[in-house]
Amino acid sequence: MTNGMVAHGSQPLAEDPGIFPSRLLELLSRDAPLQRYEEMISEIRARNYPAEIEAMLMNDVGTAIRVREEFDNKRKRERELSALYETARDLSSLRDTDHVLRAIVRRARQLVGTDIAYLSAADDERGDFYVRATEGVVSQDFGQIRVARNIGICGNVAATRTPFYSSNYSRDLTFDHEADIDVSIRGEGIVSILGIPLEVESKVIGVLFVGDRYERAYAPQEMAVLSSLGTFAALAIENARLLEEARRSLSRARIANDELRAKAQSIEDAALVHEQLTELIARGGSLESLSERVSKFLGGEVCVVDETRNSVCGALPEGFGDEQLIKAMWESDRLGRSVPVMHEDGSISQVAAIIGGSMRLGALILHRHQELSAAEMRTLERSAIVTGIVLLTTERIAQAAYRNVADTFAALLRGSSDPFGPEGARQLPPNISMQWPLRMLLVELGSDRPSAAIAAVRSLLGRRDTMYSEYNGDLVIATNAQDVDGLARHVGDRLEQVLHERPSVAVSPAIAGVAEVPKQYQALRRCLKLLHALGQSGRLVHERSMATYAILFREQDDDALAEFIGHTIGAVISYDEKRKTQLAPTMLAYLDHGRSLQKTADVLGVHVNTIRQRLETIVQMNPDLADPALALELHLALRLRSLAGTSLT
Repeated sequence: MTNGMVAHGSQPLAEDPGIFPSRLLELLSRDAPLQRYEEMISEIRARNYPAEIEAMLMNDVGTAIRVREEFDNKRKRERELSALYETARDLSSLRDTDHVLRAIVRRARQLVGTDIAYLSAADDERGDFYVRATEGVVSQDFGQIRVARNIGICGNVAATRTPFYSSNYSRDLTFDHEADIDVSIRGEGIVSILGIPLEVESKVIGVLFVGDRYERAYAPQEMAVLSSLGTFAALAIENARLLEEARRSLSRARIANDELRAKAQSIEDAALVHEQLTELIARGGSLESLSERVSKFLGGEVCVVDETRNSVCGALPEGFGDEQLIKAMWESDRLGRSVPVMHEDGSISQVAAIIGGSMRLGALILHRHQELSAAEMRTLERSAIVTGIVLLTTERIAQAAYRNVADTFAALLRGSSDPFGPEGARQLPPNISMQWPLRMLLVELGSDRPSAAIAAVRSLLGRRDTMYSEYNGDLVIATNAQDVDGLARHVGDRLEQVLHERPSVAVSPAIAGVAEVPKQYQALRRCLKLLHALGQSGRLVHERSMATYAILFREQDDDALAEFIGHTIGAVISYDEKRKTQLAPTMLAYLDHGRSLQKTADVLGVHVNTIRQRLETIVQMNPDLADPALALELHLALRLRSLAGTSLT
């Protein structure tokens, strides 16, 4: 061997073959591509080494190639393990299920290097699978796919719980196809597809898919990697699901706890309200104090009305119609609960009937712009009960005071004692201060409900300058009020609401002292009797305007008036009715004005000659009517007929 050359027959020896191992090591160290090893094989063959040397070199190159491939495989496994580790780390850091699923399909596509990846989740309620996350998909319809558990690759994977792939999905007849799903797959251009089961405790909760838009096979190593990813993914999905369920449970528990706390606070507030209202009753609080408390508790305006819907405390909301209030009170009484009434301005009146024993005493009304909560409604309804107690208590106190006043009144009407003198005044309730002279009102109740009538007018007559009492079935009022007629009208209005008919009211002149009271009381009774006889019940009259007539007919029955008028001026009345004339009014005006033709004509608005002609007609009809001795009876009959409003003939 000289200069690296070895004699071998007639051919010169090639370069020393000992250089190739070092070159192979260099290729391995530089991670040279497989092409460089193939070039070395060609070079060895071109040098014509002896067969045993060439075989040895080829074996060395083959060993180097195997080492390289093993290194590549290890490096690939290292990358896969690193990817799985990163996937596990990423998935463990995610808590939202949708984020978890998107991370899974993204990593699956990266690991295998496919065109698309998607995940179908099991729907236990509908018994199928539906696409929940995609990566690399371009068709919007693809995300709407739902597949039954026994259809397609998804059904096969779910049934066998093992990976399954098809190199040509459309032509593969090893599984059942569904037309709509095939259309979606073709629309996305998918040819090859691989499905990996996602299992938790032997239950398939989903299928992870990767796919390509060309025909290919999937290596076992790729299936193994995706199966490992599927294991992580299934655990991550289940953990995320459990976490979300725990969050929902925690949220429900928090909501329930908040509701419980709110309910407890509501109960505590209601108990506080009840305690304060009870204390108010115990201290003898007034209806005004109660209303103020309720208004403050519930943040609205409070009004209390009696059975006749008249305000006892507070003011009714504007626009609250009487029919609305009647209906609301009746409905609340029937249901035993408060009822809302909506107003045009959007505000609400909550009406709670006030019940005392078996009687409806009125209603408690709260007016505000917000609806009441259930707790506030209960507070209002409890307040209505307390209001009933206050009203009943007030009624009992009023009745006790009323009984004392009734005794005093009975003595006054008999003229046996002077309640307004120095001695009698001490027997009066402290809220009454009256003196002589005074005036009396006699109100004809004519009802079998005198107590209800008395209760209805109590708020009107509860004044320092007024006393009242039931006496012989009528209501007697003694007052120092300035506007007696106004007081009489208000009493008549209120009693009309309760009794459903307007009562007759007679008003006396000023009474100077106790000695005149019995006489005036009898005069008022005669006045009411005369009104009844005249058919004029329900009127307000002054006793002086009817005193003469009342005295004349005090011993007569009701028919006596009609007989007297008919006997005296019956012919004139009949003439007027038949011929539509005005003889009777002309006679009355003529006598009222001292038989003056001119004054009579002025009052009636006609000419004097017309008056003269009418009077001549009257005399021609009945010459006795011109007799001066009959003038008083004639005038009396005409006055009575005028008072009766022409209802008597």
